[in-house]
Amino acid sequence: MKTNRMIATIILAIVALWHRSDGQPQRPIAEQMRLAGVMPRGALVYVQARDLNALMKTWMASPVRDRFYKSKSYTAFTHSRVYLKLQDRMNDFEKAVGFGLNEARVAELAGGLSAVSIYDIGKLEMVFVTEVSRERAIATSMFKLAPQFEERSADGSVYYVRDVTSDGGRLNQQFCFAHTGNKLILTTTEGLMIRALKNAKAPADDSLLVDVMALAGQARGFSPHELTLWLDQTRLNQNRHFNNYWIHHNVGGALANIESGLVDLRITPEGLNEHRWFKLGGGDQGAGGSVLAANQVSALMKFAPADAQFIEVHTKDKGLGATVSQAFFGKLPDEAQAQGVPPDHSYTESSDGEEESRPRGERYGRLDARFDMDVDDEQALRQGGRAPSKKRPQSSEEDERFAKAVAAILDKLSPAAYSEIIRSKASASSPFVRFERAVVIEMAGAGLDRNALERAIIDEMRARYVITGIQPQLAWQEEASVRYVAQSLLEQGAAYAVSGKYLVLASNKEFAHDILQAATAPATDVARVDGPVSMYAVVRIADAKPVFDKLMTKLDGKTEAKPADSEEEEGEANVSFFSENLSSLVSASAIREMRMRRERNGAMMIERVVYSW
Repeated sequence: MKTNRMIATIILAIVALWHRSDGQPQRPIAEQMRLAGVMPRGALVYVQARDLNALMKTWMASPVRDRFYKSKSYTAFTHSRVYLKLQDRMNDFEKAVGFGLNEARVAELAGGLSAVSIYDIGKLEMVFVTEVSRERAIATSMFKLAPQFEERSADGSVYYVRDVTSDGGRLNQQFCFAHTGNKLILTTTEGLMIRALKNAKAPADDSLLVDVMALAGQARGFSPHELTLWLDQTRLNQNRHFNNYWIHHNVGGALANIESGLVDLRITPEGLNEHRWFKLGGGDQGAGGSVLAANQVSALMKFAPADAQFIEVHTKDKGLGATVSQAFFGKLPDEAQAQGVPPDHSYTESSDGEEESRPRGERYGRLDARFDMDVDDEQALRQGGRAPSKKRPQSSEEDERFAKAVAAILDKLSPAAYSEIIRSKASASSPFVRFERAVVIEMAGAGLDRNALERAIIDEMRARYVITGIQPQLAWQEEASVRYVAQSLLEQGAAYAVSGKYLVLASNKEFAHDILQAATAPATDVARVDGPVSMYAVVRIADAKPVFDKLMTKLDGKTEAKPADSEEEEGEANVSFFSENLSSLVSASAIREMRMRRERNGAMMIERVVYSW
């Protein structure tokens, strides 16, 4: 989780830049990615900056940098296990080499085109290359200390090396640097330096450029801009550090079928454009299924009220029933996780896979700082918590009951596409936040069976919210073309309306009415879609943040909401993740809105994300 703060630092630095174009003709991709030719093969991640010197100058002078370092997000990061371990490792290197390794040093060494490759996350095995003249390289404080290093040569090139003992004496590495041609090369192992010098002289089969170009050649429309990232997702998915610290915890889901990826970032006066290409493997090599035409997306986006904070347009899929169930009733909590007793993370298993009651004393009994330590233990469990129960939770069965019933009704409409719309509102007179959800479905088939839909919703409301033996009068009424349940329970309602070929299903009549009004009002938010897509989404971050902050401040038990980017008093390390950490990171970035589109091209999944400020 915490390593995403390091990624956030890079992204925030780029947010501080304006797009620059030299007006020159595009060079071949292999030429623009030429530093990958210096890197040895086997890297997990390769990151390239088109002009690191300009990037660092802008970042060092940027108010975004100042806001980030004053944020609660950065405060929390500085108290995390990964940060402290990184600092210890950096301190070991600094003591060994005799100079600091920090932002100022990167700014001093940075030339134009620059890149870094990471080979081992835990051991910090990496290669850094930047294009800089020999005169400037020799003038750096690092080269001034060269006489204190051991001079060696490889493939006709001289490099300087010093042994480094780190990780409490358990790890022996080297710090190496060299200048060859117009390239300054730094590595944290001597083996990587020898291989890099050989590649710098004549890139061959050991060059990472082979792997980078294998994907870049399939990435339609790819061209490097301010920052470009290549990653070996297959190997990252197998890395325990990535598994434990990746914030989304979707390695076994969304990332499981991705083999490799390219991510390119470009800055315009309006915002940050992120273009992603992911090569899919395994059983996900098909053409990508159904797609949405641009006019379908625009038509569905038109139903979103101006105060809706999340809109996502999809092709018709098998999960539509579950989506509608979520809109009407939300998701029931898993009873297995709501027993009132903290989960025991200290279980063991018998030979047949069944859980035994005997605790494992060497493991933590609850989620605390020892989790971070276990990340470094190869024998530690990859996932915390008890083994999953073989019996399906009752809450899952109840969620599926209505989803199946409504899916059977909707299937007769032959849905062509649908959108999810969500908005949240903070009450001025109470501490509560209200979430409203809706689904708008483009119908291509027969007319709606209103009786079946209304009966299914009433039956589900009775099953979920009415005590057995009580028969409240739940009746449908109509107001301004919106059908709704006249008596709601626990503020839980349901409403629907038909507008031409579109079916609107909403959690309450007010939201349904606002959706219908938005569809007939002059368009103020036209979806900018060029060509067919499989998914399109909009997140209005600035609009959602005040409600998010109020809700999370209450849930975190804060008695007074403080500015998200205010400084924490010295010694205070307890930063709540949602109300302080995440909120302050959003504030520091100053991103107002995010738009994302996804498409498929054979074995390639392509995503474009625009962050507007």
